[in-house]
Amino acid sequence: MKKVLLACALTSMLALSASASASEFTINPMVGVSNSKAMGTKAAIGLEAGYSDFVFGYTYSGAEKGQNMNTSFETDVMSGAPDVEMIQVSGSERNDYKAHTLYLGYQFSVGAGQLAVKAGAEFSKLKAVGQYEFNNATPGQEAVDIAELSLNTASSTVIKPMIGVGYYMDNGLNFNLHYTFHSGDRDMKGTGSILDARGTDAGAVSYSIDDKDFSTVMFTVGYRF
Repeated sequence: MKKVLLACALTSMLALSASASASEFTINPMVGVSNSKAMGTKAAIGLEAGYSDFVFGYTYSGAEKGQNMNTSFETDVMSGAPDVEMIQVSGSERNDYKAHTLYLGYQFSVGAGQLAVKAGAEFSKLKAVGQYEFNNATPGQEAVDIAELSLNTASSTVIKPMIGVGYYMDNGLNFNLHYTFHSGDRDMKGTGSILDARGTDAGAVSYSIDDKDFSTVMFTVGYRF
């Protein structure tokens, strides 16, 4: 998907370049930052091509985010027994998030420059790798390893709407603000394995990440040639 999006963006920009004169065609590289609740702040880059009052653009942002977990819960050793067994779960997880956006825009003369309104679509994918360890302990005894769980999962490509504005000064400097609407569940699929006394293979796994807000605000600064 990444290669297809890049090919589409480059092909469209080359087509504009071939059909426009030097005074009509512009190129605008951009750099900046993007932020979402789910992935935090990350770097962003982009490239726009302009022809007359029309704009065609591409942006990319990606981030890795790791987290550790350590929790426990109690369960009866056996029904009716006074003692309980403590199950301890510890581990780590790393998420790799990539988002590509393609959009179109139209600009109007405003003051000492041009104001562009933009709309398009974001194509994003999330990969997750997790390692978890399960231990149990009864009162007065040391913790005993039960099993280790490994997960390697990824979501399918999710498409979400994007809107934005940009202000292009006559000297070439420009400022851009984009927003992608993206919240709700994201389905993850992959494989898992359980290392225990039997060496169980968990095989295919699927689950959904609930209530993750991937809605993204992106701010970039560019210079249009």
